[in-house]
Amino acid sequence: MSGQDIARGLQVLLKETRRYADDFPQKLEAMQGIYLQRNPTLYTQPEEQRLRYYIKAVSYKFYLATLGLEQLWALSYTKREELVYALQNSLDKLECSDDEVLLSSFALESFLLQGRAFLDFYMLYICLALRTGHKGQISTDRFRKELKKVQLEPLATKARKVRDYFDRKVFGTHDGKDFVPSNWGTLLQSLRDKIAHRDRLRPSFESSEVLLDKVLFDWPTLQGMTYERFCQMMQNGMFCLITDVSPILYDLEWKAGPYRPKLWQ
Repeated sequence: MSGQDIARGLQVLLKETRRYADDFPQKLEAMQGIYLQRNPTLYTQPEEQRLRYYIKAVSYKFYLATLGLEQLWALSYTKREELVYALQNSLDKLECSDDEVLLSSFALESFLLQGRAFLDFYMLYICLALRTGHKGQISTDRFRKELKKVQLEPLATKARKVRDYFDRKVFGTHDGKDFVPSNWGTLLQSLRDKIAHRDRLRPSFESSEVLLDKVLFDWPTLQGMTYERFCQMMQNGMFCLITDVSPILYDLEWKAGPYRPKLWQ
């Protein structure tokens, strides 16, 4: 196979992703634009610039995660593997010899990395939009503390609603009933961090400890799930986060269907 063949395959991947993913960033930027027009004195010019930058970063990371998800769905057409095989390779085996597992591990790690970055960028963006004053890296605990600091209305009411949503729908407790698990954010962060920092988690080379066993102990629901289904579930959570929180931030209803100019007029 030549480089041209690989390039054509990637172009097909991108084309398929664009078929349903292009509307997402267009709607986000349009909603923010209307909100800023309606509140011309709420933010300084540098604050507006940061808001426009971070909303693009959120959309960008979502798009990259979607490309990874599309790769996993493409792999599932030839062979459907359980998520544990890819996780086992990423956490413990680190093998390059099995084509199926290697490709699925590659796409899975890409999705987890970009999905986690999406979540971090969105939490930073919310801190900017609600004017908490926070800059730099963000953690879940820091995010909650920043939202509690907001006193100015109507931003304080928005901060309470956003914090409640994250506590219930992103970092909540999964009861097995919801279409999107209420702890998807915690799960996404946990898996990405364990894969990215596996060297810090293993106490010694003499230990026979298997990191996957730790993961399955904390998240038994991962057993029996295919990797593309898992990532689809995570992306569903990412999408719902935007569609549920955007109306709170912008005082605008999220519009379903394709994007078109003047959608909110």
